[in-house]
Amino acid sequence: MERPDVLIAKVIGQPIDSALPTPVIVSEIADVETAEPGEDVYTFTAYDDNVDTIYTAGDSGELVSVKKSPAGATLLNFAGLQTDLAYVTINEILNSKDQTALARKKAAITRAMDKQEVVRMIAAIGAIVSQQVVGNGGGLDLYDTILALVHKIEDYGDSYVLLVGSGTKEAIDTYDKDNVTNFQYRIGIKETLANFGIKVIKVVGSVKLDAGAYSPILDSKSGILIALNSQLKVGKPCLFVRRKISPEIAQGMGINPDEAFRFISVAQTPTVINNSKNILGYGVFGYENLIEAIVNYKAIAWCSDMIA
Repeated sequence: MERPDVLIAKVIGQPIDSALPTPVIVSEIADVETAEPGEDVYTFTAYDDNVDTIYTAGDSGELVSVKKSPAGATLLNFAGLQTDLAYVTINEILNSKDQTALARKKAAITRAMDKQEVVRMIAAIGAIVSQQVVGNGGGLDLYDTILALVHKIEDYGDSYVLLVGSGTKEAIDTYDKDNVTNFQYRIGIKETLANFGIKVIKVVGSVKLDAGAYSPILDSKSGILIALNSQLKVGKPCLFVRRKISPEIAQGMGINPDEAFRFISVAQTPTVINNSKNILGYGVFGYENLIEAIVNYKAIAWCSDMIA
């Protein structure tokens, strides 16, 4: 007869989707990098605002020299994310017809950590200088607000992604019908989005951090426009870095060292979960070490009330 722990390992020993280690929203708007164990990560925070100037060569072909200070690099700090230790007692798992309880918990932990990465990136965007905020007061409707977002950042990049809450996405879907009696001429909001090269992504779901309450990843009425191909910086305006897990730790946990950026640890044998009551069970938890930063705020604009 097979050992129960070996049977469980067969059920939960594979990742949910090893081809998609990063939430799709994060990978859409951020350059995704990795850092070695113990490695520091820096980014340039000063804008190199050289004016493109051409000088006419003199008769002797002399050069005009201008002293420039190098743009400063700033150390970025890693943050650690971890989940609760969830467990199923050995008594429950051995007497249950459902042998996938931990597999489902592992999937839930992965989804929660994915969502938290998106929450942290959106929070970083919300913390950038207020000059990137577009208000929709003064008679601006949804269409006008989207145009205002584009005009705010179009000098600094192109090829856009528009992150929207559920209410804003619904308003985009029904905009033409909602305003059909008001139109003096055909507008077509979806055609306008396509003409500007704007990809709309609806951000759904809620998540809880620490002991706080559950809150939506992106407010229902909000919208964030990101220019992906910046003229000020090669690449995307956001940066996402995961620190690799050392090969020694990865091997000890049964993880491929080449893919060890986040681990969802599952006990392969029963262990004492609750020391006060000496409960034996199979535990599962997640951990990762990451950086999320805005490296070109001029290519991002956002509005907290797209459909006021």
